[in-house]
Amino acid sequence: MRPSGTALLAALLLAGVLCSLGRGAGRPPRPPPLVSAVQPAAGFEAQKFAGTWLLVAAGSACRALQEQGHRAEATALHVAPQGTAMAVSTFRKLDGICWQVRQLYGDTGVPGRFLLQARGARGPVHVVVAETDYQGFAILYLERSGRLSVKLYARSLPVSDSVLSRFEQRVQEAHLTEDQVLFFPKYGFCEAADQFHVLDEVRR
Repeated sequence: MRPSGTALLAALLLAGVLCSLGRGAGRPPRPPPLVSAVQPAAGFEAQKFAGTWLLVAAGSACRALQEQGHRAEATALHVAPQGTAMAVSTFRKLDGICWQVRQLYGDTGVPGRFLLQARGARGPVHVVVAETDYQGFAILYLERSGRLSVKLYARSLPVSDSVLSRFEQRVQEAHLTEDQVLFFPKYGFCEAADQFHVLDEVRR
């Protein structure tokens, strides 16, 4: 049996900055993902994107972003290319314990555009690496069930004002406001988790 915290952890990692719309029977078909209009970084190279990224900020219209913002913990991504896909491990704390969530950003045939088969019944998550210089920052878009979020990652902290300005511009273009942006802690990052605190979203 999995520890009781796994469901909450998955929710905090994904749903906390990515709302999902409930859809009843008889509703019209879902429109194309909003990220379909977002262009991936030109010439995206997964090999150069590999390594550790620290989550700086996330913008989303999700109500949970405001309601659960006080529970935000320092969050890090470890990225390893698997061919044209990317194996991603997310590290963060829950109740003071370091957790690791393993996920696969699946290949879509377009460099910089990925598909994440996430836990839950509301469909996959579409991921686009929209901007990155590989050495300093990355701006990602994520969409699930018609709801979009924008995330800013960095190799190290703090980030420059110019990078923050680029992120703020992306947030505005996504029709999000300053009140819908959450900045994450700059300290307390997890580097590893023991075998009892690993949530494997790939082998399920």
